[in-house]
Amino acid sequence: MRICAENIHFTYPGNVKVLDNISVTLNPGEKVALIGANGSGKTTFARHLNGLLRPQSGTVWVGDWKTSEHSPAQLAQRVAYVFQNPDEQLFRQRVWDEVAFGPQNLGYSASQVENMVEQALSLMGLTNEANFNPRDLNYSGRKRVSLASALAMQTPVLIFDEPTASLDMKEKKQFSKVLKTLNLENKTTLIISHDMDFVVENVDRIILMYEGKMIHDTSTKHFFKDKELIENSGLVIPQLIRLSQELNHLDLALNVEQFIKERERIITTIKTE
Repeated sequence: MRICAENIHFTYPGNVKVLDNISVTLNPGEKVALIGANGSGKTTFARHLNGLLRPQSGTVWVGDWKTSEHSPAQLAQRVAYVFQNPDEQLFRQRVWDEVAFGPQNLGYSASQVENMVEQALSLMGLTNEANFNPRDLNYSGRKRVSLASALAMQTPVLIFDEPTASLDMKEKKQFSKVLKTLNLENKTTLIISHDMDFVVENVDRIILMYEGKMIHDTSTKHFFKDKELIENSGLVIPQLIRLSQELNHLDLALNVEQFIKERERIITTIKTE
């Protein structure tokens, strides 16, 4: 489902301008990262996409819906949102019930809800914890419950705010597989993140925000070629990109496979000279 923001402005009380004339389109099936320093407006913008915030001027479209004409409950049919802190979302006494809350409120039948919940629990490695109280899980476990809750809703658009924060390497790989599955289902995913190593391997497009403006919007590979832009934005260049740059690779590696391929190409060239 396409999302389109047109000339969005938003100012918090106290005349704190956070969004300054934002216009952007997210296309069906895209995996997009929204990055930038703290306070740049990332979360504020994202909360305009599910109706938690309304633009003071401009228009946000989710498919053929104007967000200003629909409630957050209605928009939940199209956009699932995972907060950065899972403790802001979790309120049920059982993991299964927590994950079931979304699809139940969207009006799915009991059998459909059961299938949706079981699938989401499996995707996030929580099947064995289905009867646990979410509060008895560690922070990363609660984080995975909040992610599963969004996945269970099976909306065409999903927004993840710092989804990898506190996740270990195994859990990050698990979430990477989830993103690939969503991509195959043509779901639109927006990831707000400071985890540049995760971003470089898992998204196709990067949007950089700075002081309420979207100042750069390009493919992942092209974005990381601009070393000065990244450093001036207070971001950390991913390890694979830094290594590729130090070794003077012509083709910057976005993942381990690409890095190995480029090294093999260089070694072969040297041997034939």
